[in-house]
Amino acid sequence: MKKEIFLYLSILLLSSIGCKAQQYPLNTYYENIPNNAYIKDINNEYNKFVGNWKATINNKEVNLSIIKQDNRPIVILNKSYYSDVLLLRHNVLENNQIVENTLDFTNDKVKAISMGIEIDGSVLFDYEGLKCLVGNGFINLAYIDSNHLKWNYQPQSTVITNKNCSDYPAGGIKINLPYEPADIIFAKQ
Repeated sequence: MKKEIFLYLSILLLSSIGCKAQQYPLNTYYENIPNNAYIKDINNEYNKFVGNWKATINNKEVNLSIIKQDNRPIVILNKSYYSDVLLLRHNVLENNQIVENTLDFTNDKVKAISMGIEIDGSVLFDYEGLKCLVGNGFINLAYIDSNHLKWNYQPQSTVITNKNCSDYPAGGIKINLPYEPADIIFAKQ
């Protein structure tokens, strides 16, 4: 417990130091980011994605909740820096029954975190997947207008069995987020 508190306080201290670090725009190439830099949403490009969004595909209703988190500590390979990010939470209802829900996940447990702005202005998210990492992949959200987003999700193919996933259910694990058809339109709620 003491180690967790120390780690939390260290992150807070480093976050306050990170605020004074040199700032770079969202689309800064990874190789050009120095340690302890701050990748900032200087032009507020993320703001238009923030909110609650909904789409219905066949008999599935998908609800997204997207928030912006400033100055999030990021560690990739041997590089540590801070970045403004979007956090995507969701729930999926099938025949009015919740089959998947991450809406109550805390910011540190969110499974879909933005990686930056693409050349076309869309946002790319790294999605960790849920149970046994099933569904991990990339989500791309394109802004259409103040009331609509276009969704494309590309899950990675992985083989999960009860040998490498201790709590693998007998009926298997399925991906509940929609990945077909492409270009699903979400409406702002």
